[in-house]
Amino acid sequence: MAEEKKKTGSTTKTTAAKKTTASKGSKGAAAALQVTGNATGLRIGAVVLWVLAIAFEILAILLLFGKYEITFMPTLACLIIFIVLDLICVIIGSQLWKKANRIDPASEKNSLKFWLWNNMGLIVSVFAFLPLIILLLTNKEKLDNKTRVIAVIAAVIALLIAGAASYDWNPVSQEGKEQAMQEVTGTVYWTTFGKVYHTSSECSHINGKDNVDDGTVQEAIESGRTRMCKTCADRDGYQIDENGAVTAVGN
Repeated sequence: MAEEKKKTGSTTKTTAAKKTTASKGSKGAAAALQVTGNATGLRIGAVVLWVLAIAFEILAILLLFGKYEITFMPTLACLIIFIVLDLICVIIGSQLWKKANRIDPASEKNSLKFWLWNNMGLIVSVFAFLPLIILLLTNKEKLDNKTRVIAVIAAVIALLIAGAASYDWNPVSQEGKEQAMQEVTGTVYWTTFGKVYHTSSECSHINGKDNVDDGTVQEAIESGRTRMCKTCADRDGYQIDENGAVTAVGN
């Protein structure tokens, strides 16, 4: 009887352990799925907005070539409205894309692919404005000189703004994010308009400020603070490479 009870108890414990492991695995899978899902949703939103941006550019081109006419508004005003709508869609789409790349970053093993993936918004910006600019410059008979010059200037300015806003100045890689999450396990801090995260609330760069948030390094990276503060890194014995990856000195 005693042996049977021991066997029964052992079996119960084993079953419970399996259930616990399965539960943890399910939670982990669910968390990973949620992260991927969030990133996927953001990327879909970005692509939709970029398609709208190209559509506004096409409408401007069709208007330029007289394929349709808007009688209640001057042609120049219509062109500028289309350029502005194009710009808005490109910028918002690029911000969504960059946010997705913070949540689910690309690997930096292939440097060209890494750059292209992180700067997809910049590439879209070129396609969203450059064809219109070229057509405005090469089809002088379609518009009077004043209208054409103003439209070209507006489109060039829009291209420059879209490019600057869409370029990822501080991209994070899959390897860099995973390494930061392994190296920095405590609470980190960042400000509303800051570009880095801090390992101490007493850091001279944020001490005394009211708009300080805190969380894990994963939350900091996903909110756009992809690099550790240099002052905090020097104080805590971390090295930061050119891509922002964090390594504890001596590792």
